[in-house]
Amino acid sequence: MLHRVSPLIHFIYLFPDKDYNFHKEISKLDTYDSLTDYYKHLRTPAQIKNTLEQLGAKDIWINEGGNGVEARCKKQNGHNY
Repeated sequence: MLHRVSPLIHFIYLFPDKDYNFHKEISKLDTYDSLTDYYKHLRTPAQIKNTLEQLGAKDIWINEGGNGVEARCKKQNGHNY
């Protein structure tokens, strides 16, 4: 019922084993992303890939997801971002 009047995004059904703090943080992040002004989403997957390559990223993964372009990569030192 609350979802009909609130823009709050939640993933309790996807991550039922996670704790309250996890759900609170992921909900804030995804709700913010979904409410961000349209003009902030004008980068294409190719532009994002190019930027990540220029920054020295490796193992780049890019996908057009539900709320825009999603990207994952590793820094040269091997950490995931």
